[in-house]
Amino acid sequence: MDQGAILSIILAITPNRYIAGIIENISKKFLSDRTNYRKMLIINNIKTNNLLFIKNKLYNYIFKNFIIYSKYLNINNKIYKFKYPILKNIRKIILFNRKKNNIIFSKLIGIKGQYLIFSNKTVINIRNFIGYIIDIIIY
Repeated sequence: MDQGAILSIILAITPNRYIAGIIENISKKFLSDRTNYRKMLIINNIKTNNLLFIKNKLYNYIFKNFIIYSKYLNINNKIYKFKYPILKNIRKIILFNRKKNNIIFSKLIGIKGQYLIFSNKTVINIRNFIGYIIDIIIY
């Protein structure tokens, strides 16, 4: 969710993080662990069919090639949907660069995952500012 996921499905339920990590590494053949933040912030129309298709493909691959981990696979296909408080969708974004300008004078119009979205199309990945002191003025 912190990366802005709007849909989720459970692939496996594991007893520990180690086995979850192994299954995650196996999954990299089918899924990228990189988020294209620009697309994620602009596009909100991921199809449920795509999610089920990828899960089934991955499920079958693990079941056939890594049988030892197949006992952790989850057969439930319940899809979880997440909504974020966004007042207005934007089509183009500008990633905030504190070296160019350290002030944003704009209205906060949304939060999606770890991103703050402003009306002037500026977007801040708030995780990049851990340890910084940030002043917010409400008017």
